[in-house]
Amino acid sequence: MKNTILHIAQLVRSTLKSSFFYHVEQTTDEREGSTASSDITCVASQLHGEALAVANHLDGKVLHLSDLTKVFASWPTATNKYINELEDLVDTMLERIVTNERKLKALKQANFARLMSLWYPGAEWPELKVATAYSVWIFVWDDEIDAGDTDAAANEEMAQAYYKQSLAYIHSLLGLDGNDQDDIEAPHQNMTLFADVGHGVREATDIQQRQRFFDELENFMLQVGVEHTHRMAGTIPTTEEYMNIRSGSVGCGPQIAITDYMLKIRLPEEVMECAAMKALWKETIYICLILNDVYSVQKEIGQGSLLNIVPVMFKNMKHDQKSMEAVSRELDIALKETMERFEAAAEALGKISPEDGQLHGNILDFIKWCRYFITGVLYWSLESRRYGMAKCINADGTLSIVL
Repeated sequence: MKNTILHIAQLVRSTLKSSFFYHVEQTTDEREGSTASSDITCVASQLHGEALAVANHLDGKVLHLSDLTKVFASWPTATNKYINELEDLVDTMLERIVTNERKLKALKQANFARLMSLWYPGAEWPELKVATAYSVWIFVWDDEIDAGDTDAAANEEMAQAYYKQSLAYIHSLLGLDGNDQDDIEAPHQNMTLFADVGHGVREATDIQQRQRFFDELENFMLQVGVEHTHRMAGTIPTTEEYMNIRSGSVGCGPQIAITDYMLKIRLPEEVMECAAMKALWKETIYICLILNDVYSVQKEIGQGSLLNIVPVMFKNMKHDQKSMEAVSRELDIALKETMERFEAAAEALGKISPEDGQLHGNILDFIKWCRYFITGVLYWSLESRRYGMAKCINADGTLSIVL
């Protein structure tokens, strides 16, 4: 049976070829924008087109944000009892896959253990190890492209190979190619950590669960590729296009896909595929991407990436309406609307099978976890040194983020 990495890479090539790195033509205005003078930081030399023009407009401006801890005050938050053990586990995992001392130090300071503790407050150690391996892996994997200082980040051909090889490896580890091969060679150093994920998930889930997880990872990598194309071309999509792209590239979909594994439940496929579940899933991702984007905007612009909801909204506003105050208002509206849709989906999903006590309870646990997932993103993003928000918090809890 054909079960090598090469075979799987060939198998997925046709799917990826039409989606990764579609060509983005630059308009005359974008080309002219690339000649604009800039007094922003040294990353300006990496920017061109619309991205450089928007970066120039945003340089030094201040984004004011509400105290979102008050917005989510009624949502649950808790800390896992294994928080201390998680700190050691995360450091060990990072040391396995990160050789650059500067990056290793920064990643350790991000305090991923705190994030895992908030996301999975009730999880036991075996499942927690798998989820932590996945979360550490996806942050490191994504940084290879996002940080802008690697060969894969600067070269489309190398980036495409990076995605395809990673996806093929994942496909094999999850047992989706019809074999139980365990001794597959990792295509990149960071992929060795995903072996911990693949083995753990494969032992405790069925083929439908693993296929769902893989599909979400495939979409994540596809949309990371689309983002990379925009970065290389210096283009910025419309706000609607961006939300569709970012819903995949933010990486929340795969995390939600392993929720039943983490909760040690198995919701029926008719529940997983129903309209209310799909809506809850979508709005959970929307809320998380808004939170992640606003708290990481300073970091991302500093790395030369304008693919973030803040600059995207700014760029797509009418010329006479462009201001940071307008962006703040739009963000408030977007968050309010997606939270309302989340609550409507949660209510509809919570009405399924009330006569079946166990199933009904499992559904409610799934909904509650989505709330934990969101509040975890919120509190960790505010606390983590990865984004540096501590220095942006005002006495009243509001934020003033200098771009």
